[in-house]
Parts: sequence; structure tokens; C-alpha cells
Amino acid sequence: MDDDGRVQVAGRVGAVLAEAATPAADRRAAELLAHDLAKDAIERVRSALSDAIKNARHLPRTLAMMIAHDVDSVACPFLQATDVFTETDWQSLVLTVSRNARISVARRQSISAPLALSLAEVGDSVVAETLVGNPAAPMSAAVCDVLLGRFESEIWVLDKMAERGDLLADIVTRLVLKVSAAAREKLGAAYGLDDFTAPVAAQAEATAVLKTVAPMSRKDLVAAAETLHAEQRLTPFLMLTALRERQLAFLEVALSVVSGRSIEHVRSVLERADTATVAGLLEKAGIPAAMLGDFHAEIDAVRMAKKA
Repeated sequence: MDDDGRVQVAGRVGAVLAEAATPAADRRAAELLAHDLAKDAIERVRSALSDAIKNARHLPRTLAMMIAHDVDSVACPFLQATDVFTETDWQSLVLTVSRNARISVARRQSISAPLALSLAEVGDSVVAETLVGNPAAPMSAAVCDVLLGRFESEIWVLDKMAERGDLLADIVTRLVLKVSAAAREKLGAAYGLDDFTAPVAAQAEATAVLKTVAPMSRKDLVAAAETLHAEQRLTPFLMLTALRERQLAFLEVALSVVSGRSIEHVRSVLERADTATVAGLLEKAGIPAAMLGDFHAEIDAVRMAKKA
């Protein structure tokens, strides 16, 4: 039989297996033939079989697994549609199928919470973006925890998550710290966060920066501060947060970069200069008048702690 003939046979066999009312004897014969067709050397034949049985309610597990682990053109349409696998099967499949097959699983119209969690844990950023973009995929706290942790640097994944309308309040609050400004605005509008998204985002930015620079040498701190300044991220709020968290080495470098004064001069002013001189340095560094009181209070607290 030529290739076209086997493709037609595969379609007919698949139709028999997909028909719920097929007599038991006919189903058994079709299953045996389907196993042979699933091993056919011609991809078109296997693809025709996959397409024909993808909506079948009952299939031999061995046959379903053969299709699921075939090349992507055969496996992906089947995995996106089939309902023959148990939860245990899905957990195994997510670990063993190809990346494109995982994407197809992430597109399914029916996804359990455990399956969504497994996809979040083992899939790459494209799988994750597909998953969060699928309204059928449950965004449980566990799923979101994994996504927020694994894809913190892949902001497009988190931005896609921010488009969801079914996120838990705690996830929304954490997500707003990580997404782009455009996604943050969408979250604010969708979840009524307009009043605090800006300060929360500023705090998140400051926390992330200070965590990054904390272990740096003085030389690296200078380079980091210069980069932040060039990107307009060396903000008064960031410097005040550094002061509050007693990251004084970074604060000295930051004030030096912004004010144009030497680090030694900045350190001397912060440690022992009078209020007017401190105010002059802060104003030179672009600290707004509304924040000067907070800076003075924290500087006084640092000086008092050193004397104690």
C-alpha cells in the first residue's frame, strides 16, 4: 500500500477508535492496526492517525504514549486536545515531551492545577507565557509563586500574567513590584490599585537595587551608581532608602555621583558637618525640599548610633 493509502487507512482507523459506539471486536482490531500505524516510517501517516484520535474518549495507554512522544507535528495537536491521560500521566509527560509539546499542553482548554504547576516548574519562558495567557490555566498561589520566582528577569512573562483578571490579591501586590510600567497601570486599573502602585513600585525598585549593590566593592559601587544615574534610576527615594537601610557606602557613592563632589567630601559632610552644610550637599544632589527632613533625621540617627 502506498503512502496516500496508509494515510487514508490511518484516518479511518482513528475514526473507528473515536466512535464511542464501536463494537468491542472492531475496536480491538482497530487498536492493533493503530499500534502498527503509530510506528509507520511516514510522518504523514502518523499525523493522520494522531489527528483522527485526538478527541477519542478511550485509547490504549501505550498507543496514546507513542503519539505523545512522537515528533512535534504528530504529538502537539494530540496533546493539546486529548483527554485520555490521567493526572499521573500528565506529570510524567511534562517531564519527557519536547518543549513544543509542553507549549501545546499549556494551550489546552482543560488544565488541572497540578498540571499548571508542573508546567510552571519545568517549562521555559515561552511555555510560561503560553500558560499565563491561557484563561483555562488556573493561576493558583502555588503556580504564581513559581512563575514569580523563576521568571523575574523575563518581564514579558510577568506582564502577560498581569493581563489576567483572576489573580489572588497577594499575587497582585507582589506582581506589581516586578512588571513594566504599562503592565502596572493595567493592574492598577483592573484591581483598583491606582492609589499605591507608584510608591509600591518605587519601593520594589529600591529594594532590588540595594540587594544587588550590597556585596559590591567600592569600585563596583561607583560603576553601578554611574549606570543608575545615566538611566535616571538614582532617585532621591533610592538614596533615602539606602540611608534608612544603612547602606552608607552606596549612599556616599550615589551622592558623590549625583552632586559631583568627591566621595571623601560626601563622607565628611554626612559624618560631621552642620545642618546647613548637609542641606547644601543634599540640595546639590537634587534631593527635593519635601524629603530633606527625612534625610536629616536619618543622618542624625546614624551619627547617634556611632557615638553610642
